[in-house]
Amino acid sequence: MSDESRLEEAASSLFDKRDELNRQAERWRRERDRLNESVKDLQGKAGEEKEERDRINGKVAEIKKRVEGLRLELAEKRGGMEILDEELEESRRKLRSRRRLEEELREIEWELSTTPTVEIRDREAGLVERAKEIRLELDQHAKLDSQDDAYIHSLADSKAVEVVIRRGRDEMQSLHEESQEHHERMLALYGKADEERKQSDEVHKKFVECLNDIKEVNGELDKVMAELRERRKEVKDADRRVAMGKSRALDEKRKELAEEARRKLEAGEKLTLDEMKLIYGEF
Repeated sequence: MSDESRLEEAASSLFDKRDELNRQAERWRRERDRLNESVKDLQGKAGEEKEERDRINGKVAEIKKRVEGLRLELAEKRGGMEILDEELEESRRKLRSRRRLEEELREIEWELSTTPTVEIRDREAGLVERAKEIRLELDQHAKLDSQDDAYIHSLADSKAVEVVIRRGRDEMQSLHEESQEHHERMLALYGKADEERKQSDEVHKKFVECLNDIKEVNGELDKVMAELRERRKEVKDADRRVAMGKSRALDEKRKELAEEARRKLEAGEKLTLDEMKLIYGEF
């Protein structure tokens, strides 16, 4: 095999190798770009999950603040109710029972209305004064009853506040669970994004390796092509030299024939058409 053939075969092999490397590089580039786009998409979705989690956490914080305020309000209400309850107990202990007071008042009123004036004259003022005192005590019972109503109303308010607090806590628990779901999805998406980013980095390394291999093959190809061009130039030069040698030999032969034809012409010999053409330069 000639050097030129060997170099052409080597160049063809390098061209094939470079083409295959270019195809591989393109595949790695597309895979890297796909992974990068996927990472971007995953990060975007993770960001959406984070925003939703933060929004829910903000709502939980608002509810918690409101519940804390209600708890303080409830504590104040309970404190006031305890004081009121103690005061009512203390006041009732100082009073005779309502039933006995009412019975005594009825007896006095009955006696005043049914006893002849002559018989009750001496006791009438005392009975009237006693009836007045009883009525005052009954008024105290009525006041305590109104305070009881206030206590019951405050108790109802406290129960209502407790219901609101319980609902707030239930809502916070539900929101916390929802927030946790978004948080877990966010972590999963960020984790997958990190995993695909690592894959993208590995694919990019392979892409760069292909580029380096292509660069190396191009370097080898440049050398082979330079040598091939040199060999072709040498062959071309050799062919030109051979052609020039043949041309010179032909000229020399033509000159010899022309000289021979002139000699024959001078000698009066008959010339052929070709010999005439040689003498008169038609060849």
